[in-house]
Amino acid sequence: MNYLKIIFYGILSFIERNPIFCLFFLIIAIVAPFLVKVFLYVILGFLLLALIGIGVAVWRMRKMQRQMEEQFRNMGSQQNFGGANPFGGGFAGFSNMGGMTLEELVRQMQAQADAQQRAKQSAGSQQRDNSTAETTTSGQTRKRVSDDVGDYVDFEEVKE
Repeated sequence: MNYLKIIFYGILSFIERNPIFCLFFLIIAIVAPFLVKVFLYVILGFLLLALIGIGVAVWRMRKMQRQMEEQFRNMGSQQNFGGANPFGGGFAGFSNMGGMTLEELVRQMQAQADAQQRAKQSAGSQQRDNSTAETTTSGQTRKRVSDDVGDYVDFEEVKE
């Protein structure tokens, strides 16, 4: 009995949300009952097209998922993450890592990045050119401009 209540309340809520559609459908049912069958077939066709579209989308997503899983399996099964694969050879482009683990590779990459940053900072402090340079004092950044860059012109507005 509860299922009938749910169905009945569902129909009533549909009529409440779509009164123009339901009125149009009722007029067709009274005036031309043979058109109701055609009208229902059209609605059924749209529903079937939507279900087919959803089915195709799900099928393509599953196919892509299987392909990616296969690629990762193939990439992981190769020795040292190397060899020919669609991602350009090796894990993240590193074709020959010399038998190191992923953790060691990340540590080595971090050390290289830190060394590059230290080199850039030391080169930046040694290099003095005639353009603008930024200096930091007590957390504030100030711009320092050399004398060769240009002249500063101070002007006042004159009211007449």
